[in-house]
Amino acid sequence: MERCAVCGAEEFIPYVCRYCGRVHCVYHRLPENHECPNIQQARAPKPIIRVERRSTGTNLRLIRAPKLSSISSRELYALSAALLVLGLSFSMRYVFSGLRPLEVLEVFLLTLLVIGTGFLGHELAHKFSAQRYGCWAEFKLWTVGAIMALLFAVISQGTFIFAAPGAVYIASRSSYFGEGIDRKANGVISLVGPMVNIAAAAIFAIALAGSTALGFGDLVVGNAFHFLRVGVQINIWLGAFNMIPFFILDGQKVYTWDRKIWAAVAIPLWTLVAISVLFFT
Repeated sequence: MERCAVCGAEEFIPYVCRYCGRVHCVYHRLPENHECPNIQQARAPKPIIRVERRSTGTNLRLIRAPKLSSISSRELYALSAALLVLGLSFSMRYVFSGLRPLEVLEVFLLTLLVIGTGFLGHELAHKFSAQRYGCWAEFKLWTVGAIMALLFAVISQGTFIFAAPGAVYIASRSSYFGEGIDRKANGVISLVGPMVNIAAAAIFAIALAGSTALGFGDLVVGNAFHFLRVGVQINIWLGAFNMIPFFILDGQKVYTWDRKIWAAVAIPLWTLVAISVLFFT
């Protein structure tokens, strides 16, 4: 376990500053808060302005306004690693079921599709919405959580999955983990994750209904047909779980912002989960 270079706190998911290379905790992760020696590199580049003198007078013309990269190479690696870990973990029970190698590969690819829309779609929705509010947001891989996910999947032969390979860390430029964001912004940022799950579940449900109507469920694409149903279920479960108004879950922030909006999203999700448990398990 690594320690923060500023306060010495032990950190399960350490943040390595991309500008100075030192390890920091969640409270000292931003360059402004650990007095980064290369802090100028962290500041947003200023737009280039050209002054043109003409006979009619002097004009200022904006040439370009550089933008910061939305997803860094480090973050892309973290996202890819998390998706791979989740894909392997959720495919593990099919590996032990005696399927042929090509069938296992098919299941793995379909699992990546389902998990990609469910887990990563949820997390990236938080990231991009937070950036729209001017916040710093980055997906961080939790190495310990990724290893635990694989170990639990192998030991239980896919019957128990510990799905916590990483998460999006959000911070305002004046504080950390949402303290400097007003309630509405924090609520909206939190709400978009479950809303992505609802949208993904709806898309899978439409595809499932279309496949059923066309009779595809009895054809060679049986695995794909099965995973359409899994896509509906896993997205509903993810959305419903995250809408619980407790601790750091999305539901707590949405509930604090607007109870009516929270109820309008949470209650239908929980109802769908109850229906799936009673009639589809």
